[in-house]
Amino acid sequence: MNPVKNILVCLDLTYIDPVLIKYAAFISETTNAQKIYFLHVIQEYALPDKGSQDLPDTEELYEIIYNKIKEEVDADFKKNRPFGIETRIETEDASAAIIDFAAETETDLLFIGQKYGSNREARYGHKVASGADCDIIFIPEQAETRIRKILCAIDCSKDAETAFGRALEIAEATNAEITNYFLYDTAQTYFPSTTASSANAQQERFRKEHAEFLERFDLSPDSIPCRFRKIDPTENQSEAVYETAQDEKADLIVIGASGGIEEPTSLLGNISKNFYNMETKIPLLIIKNKKSKRFFWI
Repeated sequence: MNPVKNILVCLDLTYIDPVLIKYAAFISETTNAQKIYFLHVIQEYALPDKGSQDLPDTEELYEIIYNKIKEEVDADFKKNRPFGIETRIETEDASAAIIDFAAETETDLLFIGQKYGSNREARYGHKVASGADCDIIFIPEQAETRIRKILCAIDCSKDAETAFGRALEIAEATNAEITNYFLYDTAQTYFPSTTASSANAQQERFRKEHAEFLERFDLSPDSIPCRFRKIDPTENQSEAVYETAQDEKADLIVIGASGGIEEPTSLLGNISKNFYNMETKIPLLIIKNKKSKRFFWI
Protein backbone atom coordinates (compact mmCIF):
# COMPACT_ATOMS: atom_id res chain seq x y z
CA MET A 1 0.00 0.00 0.00
CA ASN A 2 1.39 3.39 -0.98
CA PRO A 3 1.76 6.01 1.75
CA VAL A 4 0.34 9.47 1.24
CA LYS A 5 2.50 11.77 -0.81
CA ASN A 6 0.77 15.13 -0.55
CA ILE A 7 -1.62 16.75 1.89
CA LEU A 8 -3.45 20.00 1.15
CA VAL A 9 -4.84 22.16 3.97
CA CYS A 10 -7.31 24.93 3.10
CA LEU A 11 -6.91 28.00 5.34
CA ASP A 12 -8.93 31.21 5.58
CA LEU A 13 -6.94 33.25 8.14
CA THR A 14 -9.58 32.82 10.86
CA TYR A 15 -9.72 31.13 14.25
CA ILE A 16 -10.12 27.65 12.72
CA ASP A 17 -6.70 27.71 11.00
CA PRO A 18 -4.71 26.64 14.11
CA VAL A 19 -7.06 23.66 14.53
CA LEU A 20 -6.51 22.56 10.94
CA ILE A 21 -2.75 23.07 11.13
CA LYS A 22 -2.44 21.11 14.36
CA TYR A 23 -4.54 18.23 13.01
CA ALA A 24 -2.60 18.22 9.74
CA ALA A 25 0.62 17.97 11.73
CA PHE A 26 -0.80 14.99 13.62
CA ILE A 27 -1.92 13.22 10.44
CA SER A 28 1.29 13.99 8.55
CA GLU A 29 3.35 12.43 11.33
CA THR A 30 1.06 9.39 11.36
CA THR A 31 1.25 8.93 7.60
CA ASN A 32 4.80 10.11 6.95
CA ALA A 33 3.47 12.43 4.25
CA GLN A 34 6.13 13.76 1.91
CA LYS A 35 4.75 17.27 1.43
CA ILE A 36 2.11 19.44 3.05
CA TYR A 37 0.62 22.41 1.23
CA PHE A 38 -1.24 25.26 2.92
CA LEU A 39 -3.51 27.20 0.59
CA HIS A 40 -5.36 30.47 1.16
CA VAL A 41 -7.68 31.66 -1.60
CA ILE A 42 -8.85 35.28 -1.65
CA GLN A 43 -12.04 36.13 -3.45
CA GLU A 44 -11.30 39.23 -5.53
CA TYR A 45 -14.55 40.88 -4.44
CA ALA A 46 -13.34 40.72 -0.81
CA LEU A 47 -10.37 42.98 -1.56
CA PRO A 48 -10.60 46.77 -1.07
CA ASP A 49 -11.13 48.92 -4.15
CA LYS A 50 -7.97 49.32 -6.19
CA GLY A 51 -8.01 53.04 -5.52
CA SER A 52 -8.03 52.52 -1.75
CA GLN A 53 -4.96 53.67 0.15
CA ASP A 54 -5.37 50.65 2.44
CA LEU A 55 -4.73 48.18 -0.37
CA PRO A 56 -1.18 46.77 -0.44
CA ASP A 57 0.24 45.68 -3.75
CA THR A 58 -0.06 42.00 -4.64
CA GLU A 59 3.47 41.04 -3.61
CA GLU A 60 3.12 42.80 -0.27
CA LEU A 61 -0.25 41.13 0.35
CA TYR A 62 1.20 37.70 -0.42
CA GLU A 63 4.11 38.33 1.94
CA ILE A 64 1.80 39.40 4.78
CA ILE A 65 -0.32 36.27 4.38
CA TYR A 66 2.72 34.02 4.00
CA ASN A 67 4.28 35.30 7.20
CA LYS A 68 1.05 34.93 9.15
CA ILE A 69 0.53 31.33 8.02
CA LYS A 70 4.19 30.39 8.44
CA GLU A 71 4.20 31.63 12.02
CA GLU A 72 1.33 29.29 12.90
CA VAL A 73 2.72 26.37 10.87
CA ASP A 74 6.15 26.63 12.48
CA ALA A 75 4.55 26.18 15.89
CA ASP A 76 3.23 22.70 15.04
CA PHE A 77 5.36 21.25 12.25
CA LYS A 78 8.78 19.73 12.68
CA LYS A 79 11.49 21.53 10.73
CA ASN A 80 12.42 18.40 8.80
CA ARG A 81 8.94 18.03 7.31
CA PRO A 82 8.68 20.11 4.11
CA PHE A 83 5.67 22.31 3.53
CA GLY A 84 4.58 24.94 1.05
CA ILE A 85 2.39 28.02 1.47
CA GLU A 86 0.39 29.40 -1.43
CA THR A 87 -1.99 32.36 -1.75
CA ARG A 88 -4.20 32.83 -4.79
CA ILE A 89 -6.67 35.51 -5.78
CA GLU A 90 -9.76 34.09 -7.45
CA THR A 91 -12.06 36.28 -9.51
CA GLU A 92 -15.11 34.01 -9.41
CA ASP A 93 -15.19 30.75 -7.42
CA ALA A 94 -12.72 30.00 -4.61
CA SER A 95 -13.66 26.33 -4.72
CA ALA A 96 -12.44 26.13 -8.33
CA ALA A 97 -9.05 27.48 -7.27
CA ILE A 98 -8.78 24.87 -4.52
CA ILE A 99 -9.75 22.03 -6.86
CA ASP A 100 -7.20 23.21 -9.44
CA PHE A 101 -4.44 23.48 -6.85
CA ALA A 102 -5.23 20.00 -5.52
CA ALA A 103 -4.85 18.66 -9.07
CA GLU A 104 -1.60 20.55 -9.65
CA THR A 105 -0.03 19.19 -6.46
CA GLU A 106 -1.43 15.67 -6.92
CA THR A 107 -3.05 15.92 -3.51
CA ASP A 108 -3.98 12.65 -1.83
CA LEU A 109 -5.81 14.08 1.19
CA LEU A 110 -7.49 17.47 1.43
CA PHE A 111 -8.33 19.17 4.75
CA ILE A 112 -11.41 21.37 5.04
CA GLY A 113 -12.49 23.14 8.24
CA GLN A 114 -16.04 23.04 9.57
CA LYS A 115 -17.23 26.06 11.50
CA TYR A 116 -20.34 26.36 13.64
CA GLY A 117 -23.38 28.60 13.51
CA SER A 118 -23.40 31.75 11.38
CA ASN A 119 -19.66 31.37 10.74
CA ARG A 120 -20.48 28.53 8.35
CA GLU A 121 -22.36 30.77 5.92
CA ALA A 122 -21.15 30.88 2.31
CA ARG A 123 -18.74 28.01 2.79
CA TYR A 124 -17.68 25.93 -0.21
CA GLY A 125 -16.66 22.68 1.46
CA HIS A 126 -19.11 20.34 -0.24
CA LYS A 127 -18.37 21.84 -3.64
CA VAL A 128 -14.65 21.19 -3.11
CA ALA A 129 -15.33 17.71 -1.79
CA SER A 130 -17.40 16.91 -4.86
CA GLY A 131 -14.96 18.30 -7.40
CA ALA A 132 -11.54 17.41 -6.00
CA ASP A 133 -10.07 14.11 -7.19
CA CYS A 134 -8.77 13.07 -3.77
CA ASP A 135 -9.98 11.96 -0.36
CA ILE A 136 -11.43 14.64 1.91
CA ILE A 137 -11.30 15.09 5.66
CA PHE A 138 -13.61 17.59 7.35
CA ILE A 139 -12.17 18.99 10.59
CA PRO A 140 -14.61 20.58 13.09
CA GLU A 141 -13.44 23.64 14.99
CA GLN A 142 -13.29 21.63 18.24
CA ALA A 143 -11.43 18.61 16.83
CA GLU A 144 -8.89 16.97 19.12
CA THR A 145 -5.64 15.56 17.75
CA ARG A 146 -6.18 11.96 18.75
CA ILE A 147 -7.66 8.81 17.26
CA ARG A 148 -8.54 6.17 19.81
CA LYS A 149 -11.70 4.83 18.20
CA ILE A 150 -12.93 4.82 14.60
CA LEU A 151 -16.44 4.36 13.27
CA CYS A 152 -16.30 3.08 9.70
CA ALA A 153 -19.60 3.35 7.83
CA ILE A 154 -19.77 0.72 5.08
CA ASP A 155 -22.25 -0.87 2.71
CA CYS A 156 -20.10 -3.91 1.80
CA SER A 157 -19.44 -2.59 -1.71
CA LYS A 158 -16.03 -2.48 -3.41
CA ASP A 159 -15.83 1.20 -2.50
CA ALA A 160 -16.40 0.32 1.14
CA GLU A 161 -13.50 -2.14 0.96
CA THR A 162 -11.13 0.73 0.28
CA ALA A 163 -12.52 2.78 3.13
CA PHE A 164 -12.36 -0.10 5.57
CA GLY A 165 -8.82 -0.94 4.45
CA ARG A 166 -7.81 2.61 5.21
CA ALA A 167 -9.57 2.51 8.56
CA LEU A 168 -7.54 -0.60 9.40
CA GLU A 169 -4.32 1.21 8.53
CA ILE A 170 -5.30 4.21 10.64
CA ALA A 171 -6.12 1.92 13.55
CA GLU A 172 -2.77 0.17 13.25
CA ALA A 173 -0.86 3.47 13.09
CA THR A 174 -2.70 5.02 16.06
CA ASN A 175 -3.50 1.88 18.08
CA ALA A 176 -7.21 2.66 17.71
CA GLU A 177 -10.24 0.38 17.79
CA ILE A 178 -12.69 0.05 14.88
CA THR A 179 -16.44 -0.38 14.90
CA ASN A 180 -18.28 -0.78 11.61
CA TYR A 181 -21.65 0.78 10.93
CA PHE A 182 -23.70 -1.03 8.32
CA LEU A 183 -25.27 1.36 5.82
CA TYR A 184 -28.14 0.37 3.59
CA ASP A 185 -30.30 2.32 1.21
CA THR A 186 -33.67 2.63 2.94
CA ALA A 187 -35.35 3.42 -0.36
CA GLN A 188 -34.48 -0.07 -1.56
CA THR A 189 -35.02 -2.01 1.64
CA TYR A 190 -38.10 -0.46 3.22
CA PHE A 191 -41.64 -1.54 2.48
CA PRO A 192 -44.79 -0.37 4.31
CA SER A 193 -45.83 -3.99 4.78
CA THR A 194 -42.60 -5.02 6.50
CA THR A 195 -43.31 -7.43 9.35
CA ALA A 196 -41.24 -8.24 12.42
CA SER A 197 -40.21 -11.58 10.92
CA SER A 198 -39.12 -9.99 7.62
CA ALA A 199 -37.20 -7.31 9.54
CA ASN A 200 -35.37 -10.02 11.48
CA ALA A 201 -34.59 -11.86 8.25
CA GLN A 202 -33.24 -8.64 6.80
CA GLN A 203 -31.08 -8.10 9.87
CA GLU A 204 -29.68 -11.60 9.53
CA ARG A 205 -28.91 -10.97 5.89
CA PHE A 206 -27.00 -7.82 6.80
CA ARG A 207 -25.02 -9.69 9.46
CA LYS A 208 -24.12 -12.37 6.94
CA GLU A 209 -23.05 -9.73 4.42
CA HIS A 210 -20.88 -8.08 7.06
CA ALA A 211 -19.24 -11.39 7.95
CA GLU A 212 -18.54 -12.06 4.27
CA PHE A 213 -17.16 -8.52 3.95
CA LEU A 214 -14.70 -9.10 6.79
CA GLU A 215 -13.60 -12.39 5.26
CA ARG A 216 -12.08 -10.36 2.42
CA PHE A 217 -9.63 -9.05 5.03
CA ASP A 218 -9.18 -12.41 6.80
CA LEU A 219 -11.12 -11.06 9.77
CA SER A 220 -14.04 -12.42 11.76
CA PRO A 221 -17.11 -10.59 13.09
CA ASP A 222 -15.72 -11.12 16.59
CA SER A 223 -12.66 -9.01 15.77
CA ILE A 224 -14.56 -6.04 14.28
CA PRO A 225 -17.94 -5.29 15.86
CA CYS A 226 -20.67 -3.84 13.70
CA ARG A 227 -23.62 -1.67 14.61
CA PHE A 228 -26.91 -2.40 12.85
CA ARG A 229 -29.67 0.11 13.29
CA LYS A 230 -33.18 0.02 11.90
CA ILE A 231 -33.76 3.41 10.35
CA ASP A 232 -37.04 4.95 9.31
CA PRO A 233 -36.93 5.90 5.62
CA THR A 234 -37.60 9.53 6.53
CA GLU A 235 -34.66 9.60 8.95
CA ASN A 236 -31.44 11.34 8.02
CA GLN A 237 -28.76 8.66 7.48
CA SER A 238 -25.99 11.13 8.28
CA GLU A 239 -27.53 11.95 11.64
CA ALA A 240 -27.91 8.24 12.38
CA VAL A 241 -24.23 7.63 11.59
CA TYR A 242 -23.15 10.59 13.68
CA GLU A 243 -25.31 9.57 16.64
CA THR A 244 -23.74 6.12 16.49
CA ALA A 245 -20.26 7.66 16.40
CA GLN A 246 -21.13 9.67 19.49
CA ASP A 247 -22.44 6.55 21.24
CA GLU A 248 -19.21 4.74 20.35
CA LYS A 249 -17.15 7.75 21.50
CA ALA A 250 -15.42 7.71 18.13
CA ASP A 251 -12.66 10.20 17.35
CA LEU A 252 -12.95 9.71 13.59
CA ILE A 253 -15.71 8.73 11.17
CA VAL A 254 -14.72 7.04 7.91
CA ILE A 255 -17.30 6.82 5.15
CA GLY A 256 -17.12 4.29 2.37
CA ALA A 257 -20.14 3.46 0.22
CA SER A 258 -21.20 3.07 -3.39
CA GLY A 259 -21.67 6.18 -5.49
CA GLY A 260 -19.49 9.24 -5.81
CA ILE A 261 -20.18 12.31 -3.71
CA GLU A 262 -20.57 14.31 -6.90
CA GLU A 263 -23.74 12.25 -7.41
CA PRO A 264 -26.34 13.94 -5.16
CA THR A 265 -28.77 11.02 -5.45
CA SER A 266 -26.24 8.39 -4.34
CA LEU A 267 -26.08 7.10 -0.78
CA LEU A 268 -22.56 8.43 -0.31
CA GLY A 269 -23.47 11.71 -2.00
CA ASN A 270 -26.41 12.33 0.30
CA ILE A 271 -24.47 11.37 3.42
CA SER A 272 -21.44 13.52 2.64
CA LYS A 273 -23.56 16.56 1.76
CA ASN A 274 -25.69 16.18 4.88
CA PHE A 275 -22.61 15.78 7.06
CA TYR A 276 -21.21 19.04 5.78
CA ASN A 277 -24.49 20.79 6.59
CA MET A 278 -24.46 19.41 10.14
CA GLU A 279 -22.60 20.89 13.11
CA THR A 280 -20.38 18.03 14.23
CA LYS A 281 -17.48 17.62 16.63
CA ILE A 282 -15.96 14.48 15.10
CA PRO A 283 -13.63 14.62 12.07
CA LEU A 284 -15.06 12.92 8.99
CA LEU A 285 -12.91 11.18 6.37
CA ILE A 286 -14.66 10.65 3.03
CA ILE A 287 -13.13 8.10 0.69
CA LYS A 288 -13.74 9.24 -2.86
CA ASN A 289 -15.26 6.86 -5.37
CA LYS A 290 -12.40 6.44 -7.85
CA LYS A 291 -11.54 3.51 -10.10
CA SER A 292 -8.02 3.26 -8.76
CA LYS A 293 -7.39 3.95 -5.09
CA ARG A 294 -4.16 4.17 -3.14
CA PHE A 295 -3.92 3.67 0.59
CA PHE A 296 -2.32 6.66 2.26
CA TRP A 297 -1.79 5.12 5.69
CA ILE A 298 1.35 3.12 6.42
